Amino acid sequence: MSLTAAVAAAAAMDPWVLQPQAATSAAAMAEQQEWGDTPVELTQGTNLAIALSPDRRQIAMDLQGILWTMPAEGGSARRLTGYLHDMARPHWSPDGGRIVFQSYRDGNFHLWAIAPDGSGLTQLTRGEFDCREPAWSPDGREIAFASDRGGHYALYAYALATGQVRRIADTEGEDGEPAWSPDGSRVAFSSSGRILSVPADVGAPRVEFAGPGASAPAWSADGRRISCRQVIGTPRDVTACRLIVDGQPASDDAEDVFPVPAVWLSADELLYTADGEIRRRRIGAASTVPGRIPFSATVRVTAHRPPLRRRRDFDSRAPRPVKGIAFPSLSPEGGRVAFGALGQLWLLTLGQPEPRQLTHDRAAKIGPCWSPDGQRLLYACDRSGMLQLWVHELRTGDARQLTDSDRPLKQAAWSPDGSRIVCASEDGWLCLVDPASGAIRKVARQTAWSGRSSWSPDGEYLSLAGVRPYSARYREAVNAILTVHLASGRMRYQVPLPGVSLDVRNVNGPLWSPDGKHFIYTLGGTLWRSPIGADGSLQGAPEALGEDTADALSLSADGRRLLYLSNGRLRLRELDGPALPQGQDIPFHLRWSVARPAGTTVVHAGRFWDGVADTLREDVDIVIRSHRIAAIEPHRAHRPGVRWVDASSQTVMPGLIDMHTHREMGNQLASRDPAIFLAYGITSTRGLADNAYLALENKESVDAGWRVGPRHFGTGEALDGSRVFYDGMHPIRHASQLLREFERARALDYDLLKTYVRLPADLQERAVRMAERLGIPITSHYLFPAVAFGAPGHEHMGGTSRFGYSRTGSMLGVGYQDVVAIAGASRSFRTPTIFGLEGLLGDHPEEVLEDVRVQRLFPDAERAPLERAARGGPSRPVRMVANQVATLRAQQAAGVTVVCGSDYPIVAAGLSLHLNLRAMVRHGMPAVDALRTATANAGRVLGHDLGTLLVGQLADLVCVEGDPLADIGCAAKVRRVMVGGVDHSLEDLLAPFPAGLKTAAVAGAVPAVAAVPLAVGEAWWHSPHWVAEARALCCLATG
Repeated sequence: MSLTAAVAAAAAMDPWVLQPQAATSAAAMAEQQEWGDTPVELTQGTNLAIALSPDRRQIAMDLQGILWTMPAEGGSARRLTGYLHDMARPHWSPDGGRIVFQSYRDGNFHLWAIAPDGSGLTQLTRGEFDCREPAWSPDGREIAFASDRGGHYALYAYALATGQVRRIADTEGEDGEPAWSPDGSRVAFSSSGRILSVPADVGAPRVEFAGPGASAPAWSADGRRISCRQVIGTPRDVTACRLIVDGQPASDDAEDVFPVPAVWLSADELLYTADGEIRRRRIGAASTVPGRIPFSATVRVTAHRPPLRRRRDFDSRAPRPVKGIAFPSLSPEGGRVAFGALGQLWLLTLGQPEPRQLTHDRAAKIGPCWSPDGQRLLYACDRSGMLQLWVHELRTGDARQLTDSDRPLKQAAWSPDGSRIVCASEDGWLCLVDPASGAIRKVARQTAWSGRSSWSPDGEYLSLAGVRPYSARYREAVNAILTVHLASGRMRYQVPLPGVSLDVRNVNGPLWSPDGKHFIYTLGGTLWRSPIGADGSLQGAPEALGEDTADALSLSADGRRLLYLSNGRLRLRELDGPALPQGQDIPFHLRWSVARPAGTTVVHAGRFWDGVADTLREDVDIVIRSHRIAAIEPHRAHRPGVRWVDASSQTVMPGLIDMHTHREMGNQLASRDPAIFLAYGITSTRGLADNAYLALENKESVDAGWRVGPRHFGTGEALDGSRVFYDGMHPIRHASQLLREFERARALDYDLLKTYVRLPADLQERAVRMAERLGIPITSHYLFPAVAFGAPGHEHMGGTSRFGYSRTGSMLGVGYQDVVAIAGASRSFRTPTIFGLEGLLGDHPEEVLEDVRVQRLFPDAERAPLERAARGGPSRPVRMVANQVATLRAQQAAGVTVVCGSDYPIVAAGLSLHLNLRAMVRHGMPAVDALRTATANAGRVLGHDLGTLLVGQLADLVCVEGDPLADIGCAAKVRRVMVGGVDHSLEDLLAPFPAGLKTAAVAGAVPAVAAVPLAVGEAWWHSPHWVAEARALCCLATG
């Protein structure tokens, strides 16, 4: 079955597959299914946008992605669109009969129009390319808009009479936000931080405002002036958002001007949105106080949600099947499988269900692959201090280090003739390695988080999954097939079908078939292949290979056998046999059981905080039977037969919980990762979007006692829309794919679901229902309408959004009344992940420069920026951080459960959670409330017996010096940590990483040198600047 046929079949069977919208009644759209059980009145809007009708009697308003109209003098707003339309940027036609806007209703941004009375809703544009920021021409004949249809953002005009599109402007920058001059002769627009204008009939651009940081232009009524909005500062330290007129500030820097165009009333008066309000200002007037246009609008949210039903079983010792099978690899002859599980490497011989354990140490071992003769395994391992390539001799069991690079290496693959090895370095290079000497040659620069390479049969090309953006303005892209010609460095990107993305980019292909005739990969969660030429060029339509879910693909040397994972099971498919819906399960018997200590342990706490009380208790015994707290009593010295932990000079408190991590994305820290978290008192982590099998392997390894580390509550890859950015994102185009992910989540024991920024609202609603059926929470970057559908919370303080700006926080870090009211009424949680906190390290530089945890556990590349920050001197106030904490405090007062998360590995492991706590306290949150965000609140959101030290709870605790309720910095002064009744001193955690253990290249190591000229060409997204910027901007507000 072809992909198009499969999609058509799914559409016929599944009513949730989106169909093109015809003209229909907007009233019907507005009154479609009403979600929510609780009304919420909104009187302010975060990043709200407005447009004034030509007769100046009505204002059209974008508030929380809904189109409203209201009287121009203010008042109650009337809703025109429903919760699924996800609209923005309203603009009136010159006759006042229509309002055009951009909508994400069909999974891409397109232009829609509606009458002000709510009739005649019509979709104007369609297709795989985004169409944004519409502006009606003064003569009413065209709508200007921005689109990425040409490989970057440029300006186009849509002719309403014919539907034809013409190009208006296409500069070297990313062009957007068109604004017609009143006479229609010119179009102003933003272009990579500048404001330009061009003749409406096309011509050379003229600079109107050189910026930087400029956007949202608008012409004055007489056409002589242009206003815009300017952002001052950096993404992690925005100091002002200004209204600019004639190149000069027209607003006070205290104002928080929103990233949308102003509306001019005359030559010197305009309306604009700032500080959550609609404001009116006269330019040049003696008074600098703007007027205000009040409004109110009502939405509904869900405050009463089904209780969580799925709970991890930390008590039963019954054997459980291993499902966390990491990167299985089929041997060349097709009879053996090497894989990772429970922290070790294993070898399974087909027909013998019991695998053989190959390794027995605590070092990380990632991504085994076979030598062409089947005698050796190659894998990434940090046994020597950093992830390098190691070779395991299967005949003798001997292991030797092959490479000695100054950067972590992974994703290795042996060439078919055995003469070369390709791998990826953490700093973004594809490298070739000599299997004899370990010498490394750089081949080509990768882009962000590419997949494992596959060799062409002749060894002249590599294929891998890489991200191909539509523009530099927005990073979301398709996962495409990238081929690299090794001799020249030339690169080519291809997709099986236009606008259709490959699945996750790690080890799901494309695999080059050994006969050179096909690429094999996953698409929509299942196996596909495409015919190719000798150079890897696609030669025909893709072909489905089966109907079962597939991950982690591996081929035998003759290409007849394909190994893959399917919902926790190893499967084999005979490619030269009859086509079957499913592969054959490989008999496999590997079990694990929960590790629980025997006997009774008593922790004598000099001071004790249970996570509930507002004050400390003194001289307390915490009695622990096996892994749970049995009693909390006044200290009693005589307790025969118990094991004592002496914390009589310390404060004992609940173990901390980092509620936002991506630990498998950060696997360059390898075995240091769990040690760092424990060393900073973090006994549980919550994973948001990771490789499902790596996350499950981590959970099983820790719970079984094979790995010393924090408990992990994880999910799989995030559920995104048709465009993605990270390697760990499933591009979801249809509801049938969501149903497949539902089965995958159930089979792999997900603890939560995560949806990402391009999943459309109707599929978001479906995902919420899916999570409810699984009995687990769901979260995303979006607050509304997700909480109307029943989502229990959201992430970040204004994270990455498909709009380019957030509706939960402004660039200055403020969430206004709409955000506070919606989150409070829905009784939801929020994980803030506050960024820009590295400057706090300068207040106590010894905590970096002299702290043994930083100096021994952090590799050089991760430690260097921490040391620079520590030497930077005392911190200064960061306006956006103060605003973010003020928003959190307002939300807490409204009933929101705030939980603390770091967003590791975008920030430093362990330490960054403490910086979040310190920022909260510095800006007014009581220390006890800040600590609860990482203890009691977090445990409540996880839905497990965590976060407090009460009878019956799991014995996860930390012993610290000092009083953290008086000095939040004391929470980081960890001396001991306990997970499930098993305690570890700081010395225990540091012992595997002695001082002097290599974390960078040693003297005499073979340098990595470029072997061929780099041919990036038009693939600008391979530039190190873009990759670094795209990584750094994750989860920051960008509007």
